Amino acid sequence: MQEYVNRHPGKDFNYHTFTTFPRPDTSPSQKGRTLELNPSTSTFGKLIMAANTLGETLDIPPRSLIQLREADLLVFEEDRAARQALKAAGIHRDYLRWSEHREEATLDAVKKALSEARTVLFMSAQGMPTVADPGRDLLELAYRMGANVSVIPGPSSITAALAACSFLENGFIFLGFLPREENQRRLTLEKAGDAEVPLVILETPYRQRALLESVAAVYGETRMCLLAEDISGPHESYCEKPLSVLLERNREKLNFVLIVAPGAKKVPEQHHHSDRKASFLDKADKSDPRRPQRQQSAPPAKRLKVQTSSRKQKPKR
Repeated sequence: MQEYVNRHPGKDFNYHTFTTFPRPDTSPSQKGRTLELNPSTSTFGKLIMAANTLGETLDIPPRSLIQLREADLLVFEEDRAARQALKAAGIHRDYLRWSEHREEATLDAVKKALSEARTVLFMSAQGMPTVADPGRDLLELAYRMGANVSVIPGPSSITAALAACSFLENGFIFLGFLPREENQRRLTLEKAGDAEVPLVILETPYRQRALLESVAAVYGETRMCLLAEDISGPHESYCEKPLSVLLERNREKLNFVLIVAPGAKKVPEQHHHSDRKASFLDKADKSDPRRPQRQQSAPPAKRLKVQTSSRKQKPKR
């Protein structure tokens, strides 16, 4: 059967010269033939969002390797990641590269493959697709067409960094990639400053210093943070220190995840019951102009002690 994926990713080719798969004959004449159907299967194909490794090739899920061999159309975010994944699967085959310049052409190819009941696999450069990575456009297309969507779970830099975080208690906020402009970046951090859960932030390696300085300017250099670098890679490291210590480190530029610890919780002031009652009455008096203002009760008068002589006075004669 003729293959329809690009054998030369760097060159143009016709995205629409694809051969269709033979459809199973479900006519009544096929007596004695059992055809098993999945109730959730649609008339269109399937889009698989497959997990990739973060660094160590052995971390690629076995299901991803199987689908790399069996899927009809492969779409990768980067060429380097594609070569590594295909090598791990022990195959050499063609694929499409997800590019902003050829996004429309790639979507047309995926749309045609799904309309012909084929299986399309998308794999990002690292970790899980769509999480701070491309993939949303492919999902929107699949849902709009009514195609099946499948996910192969696997490594994620976010959950891996959280697994090494000692101040994670219950929940976190994923901020993803912050704005590049310094003012907008600080504004985003200020809006999330009241959160009582850790903040998970991603950034490119060469902007690590700028990000740490922005976080220190907003939350202070004493704020505790976890810096997870090169997860599952040869230079993997985890450093949980105050920002003042992280700013002094001078390391090579590596992929990283920054987790910012929540600030100190504000303890509500304790009020006595009588104080709350008096405050409530004062507010009630002020809110109703028809009611006379409650007057403060006067302190009790002190009793005067009169000293009397113990000797009896003699009557006058």
